[in-house]
Amino acid sequence: MNENVMAALPYAASFFETSSEDECDLDLAVKQLEGIADQLRQLSPAEQVEFRPFAYRLADSDPKPHVAADLRPVADGLLPLDDE
Repeated sequence: MNENVMAALPYAASFFETSSEDECDLDLAVKQLEGIADQLRQLSPAEQVEFRPFAYRLADSDPKPHVAADLRPVADGLLPLDDE
């Protein structure tokens, strides 16, 4: 999967997850999060395995601590591990 696409997904999901009602329609946010999660589930098993560590590295490299704090749980929620 293209790294730019992989980077866009956690940031977009984080926006929808953390936006207030004034920033984004909540129904739209839920639909978008469901769509992003559905697209991630359609990745190959190898790409799915690659996604979570990539999202964590993306979070760790962001200079804003609150962004890193938002990206990690969003990545976990979008593509849960099988045993979760």
